[in-house]
Amino acid sequence: MTITPDQNTSVVIRAGIDAWGDDRSWFYPINSSGSRNPGVFAEDALTNRESNYDFIVRRNMDLGSISLNVTAGYNLWDRAYNRTSFNISSFLVNTDKQTVNVNTAAEASTVDNSKLFIRSGRTYGLLTLSAMDNLFVNVSGVSEEHSTISDPYFYPAVDMAYQFTDMLGGTPLSFGKLRVAWGQVGVRPSAHRFETLAESGFSYSSYSDPLDVSLFGGGYRVDDDKGNPELKPELKTETEFGMDLRLFDDRLALGFTSYSNLVTDMLINVSKSPSTGYDTQYMNAAEMENKGLELDGSYLLMSDPGKTLDLYFNWAKNENEVKNLAGTEMIALGTGSVNSVAIVGHPLGALYGTGSQTEDGTVDGKLILNENGFPQITSLPIVLGNPNPDWRGSLGINASFKGFNFNMLFEHSQGGDYSPRTQWVLRRFGTTDETANRVTLDKDLTNYDGDVITSGTVVRGNIHDFGGGDVLLDETWYRHGIGGGFGDNQAYNFAVKDATFSRIRELSLSYTFTSPAFRDMTKLSSITFRATGRNLWAKYKELVGIDPATNQAGVANGFGLDYFTNPSTKSYLFTVSVNF
Repeated sequence: MTITPDQNTSVVIRAGIDAWGDDRSWFYPINSSGSRNPGVFAEDALTNRESNYDFIVRRNMDLGSISLNVTAGYNLWDRAYNRTSFNISSFLVNTDKQTVNVNTAAEASTVDNSKLFIRSGRTYGLLTLSAMDNLFVNVSGVSEEHSTISDPYFYPAVDMAYQFTDMLGGTPLSFGKLRVAWGQVGVRPSAHRFETLAESGFSYSSYSDPLDVSLFGGGYRVDDDKGNPELKPELKTETEFGMDLRLFDDRLALGFTSYSNLVTDMLINVSKSPSTGYDTQYMNAAEMENKGLELDGSYLLMSDPGKTLDLYFNWAKNENEVKNLAGTEMIALGTGSVNSVAIVGHPLGALYGTGSQTEDGTVDGKLILNENGFPQITSLPIVLGNPNPDWRGSLGINASFKGFNFNMLFEHSQGGDYSPRTQWVLRRFGTTDETANRVTLDKDLTNYDGDVITSGTVVRGNIHDFGGGDVLLDETWYRHGIGGGFGDNQAYNFAVKDATFSRIRELSLSYTFTSPAFRDMTKLSSITFRATGRNLWAKYKELVGIDPATNQAGVANGFGLDYFTNPSTKSYLFTVSVNF
């Protein structure tokens, strides 16, 4: 509902509710594959409701060469989510009937219920000023109350732009603007973290074959993640400078942005001493800085009736550093013998694990070799690499001819490190191309165990020089040496590769029927047929069999790792769009 008390004032009152439900069922009879072999019957019932309520007041004022717009408002948002699940396993009888009677024993059944309640209230204001059609200023502020934080927080922002086109008459420049901005934004903690809760569905194990509590009638215990009533929002403060240019009657457009931001009170799970009775605690415990440059642009090569051709591009570089970790030097962001960590003085996500001893103590230093000419493992983990790319860029082309439209997007990522752990485990098993190599020795060589393999011998392995002369990398190196990549006694600097890649991100071709004859015959406005391919081609500098865009932890702060991760997909899409 919109109320207009006068021509310069409007009041908007708006409410909306979005609700959905989702019922899921799984049934696997006896002799199904994998862990479902004994039979599994499971159902999930999910419901979600989100409510939004807005009250907005706008006022426009014209003060001659200055125009002013004032906006004030309040937003109330509420979400309620519920998930109820049951699972029955180890059928007593082989049947295809979906019934709970397949096994009524308590240890064969589990029931779970998960609830989520979140509410926030935001009071905000925005002042927009335009002077002489070339100076533009925006000042805003938001005060937010949220159910996951104990106190309200205020986030201010201001940006200013100056359009200087009129000052450069007689030049190829058709548009020019300078801009500067400063602002703060918060990331709220996740829900239900204030108190220490109870948990079920846990298991106990000293190493493997864990004992699940459900096998003994179920149970509960105090959650090993300690609650935290002092949680605050994660706060990012950013300053940005930029310029936008258009030349040659707007055929060429260029944009430049330089930014710097500081993220404080980052929300992460911090490990605690087991003597406290807890494993982790969710808390504001980190500080991180980002500095970067961004370039983007486009150039219209052709613009004639019925045909167009233009190029577009972007380029971005970001430098990241962890500044503080609340008194500790390192926080693990995942698990594994090679891990992604937050470590003070290094980029977020740095790869971390045992490596090779070097003279200067860094991963790139000169190797310290043993008497056989092989590297030696470090006694403690070290930083092995930086998974963040040096820069990323893309180049696209868009062309149209009569009813046809063609678009291609090419992407390149330069630098960054990646640890393909799957490949390194397979090296130990002797199932990679590298370990299948056969070579005839033309001189005596020493292997990792110190055995001398005489000249003329045909061996399965590779010849390598670590800095002290050629040595033989045979089964002793890959299987029980420090180069096989399995377990904690490995030098994982050899398992870190350059993640540089190039790919055709997207390729599409479409045709649109929209002629007057077509519209008269079909009574439609248009029909568009489109074929699209994604990830059709890729080239990697050092990686084999894995896309660095994949990550063993999914979307997470820890990245740059693979461990038997599902590969990325190549996809083909065919679309028909009908407009009436």
